Amino acid sequence: MKEIQLSNPHKIHKWHQKAQGIVEYALILAFIVGIGAAIFAKGGLAEAVSDAYFQISKTIAYALDNTTAGHQRFAQNQLEQGLKNAITSGKVVLGNGGWVELDLQTALHDTIKQPVNGGADGDVYVNGKGYKYFTTLWDAANLKTNQIQLDDADKGNWAGVRIERSGDTYNVYYFNGKSANVTTDAPKSTYTNTQAMQNLFGNGQAPKTWNP
Repeated sequence: MKEIQLSNPHKIHKWHQKAQGIVEYALILAFIVGIGAAIFAKGGLAEAVSDAYFQISKTIAYALDNTTAGHQRFAQNQLEQGLKNAITSGKVVLGNGGWVELDLQTALHDTIKQPVNGGADGDVYVNGKGYKYFTTLWDAANLKTNQIQLDDADKGNWAGVRIERSGDTYNVYYFNGKSANVTTDAPKSTYTNTQAMQNLFGNGQAPKTWNP
């Protein structure tokens, strides 16, 4: 008798709805708990919300694709969205041919002692001023240099996202290298050449066109 009831499509549909509701409540609860824990640890609501949102987004992304490639896509997606938000908000302004890039690497950067890097070239303004140093890009993208990291399986490698303006559109490039430091794979003469970077580190992935 119980088997007949379980095979009833209406009952199964209702069970699925309840299960979905439980998952949604669990995510909300995790978000609230995460904010509370972050506030307790850091004392700031805005920072706590940001940290909790990032951790929950990461957990969901890893649950959907728990592979090294999936983890790397999540990391690069964070870089891409941060740069896009900075451009659409006007914090970063690119002239024609100008580009900006954010990178994650295994080695700690010599100056800021975090596993990140980045750069820009051409007519680039950050927060109303001419581009000077890559950390201003991380700030404009509202990303923390100590928050996003490569997956453990990617240790010894680096990954980056570049957005370059071409007329009224933008091209988004995804780079992956095999050294612990970006500059080891891509010295300045290479790093400043988008086509060379695409040939060497694009891994066959064509750039995407973006129209903000």
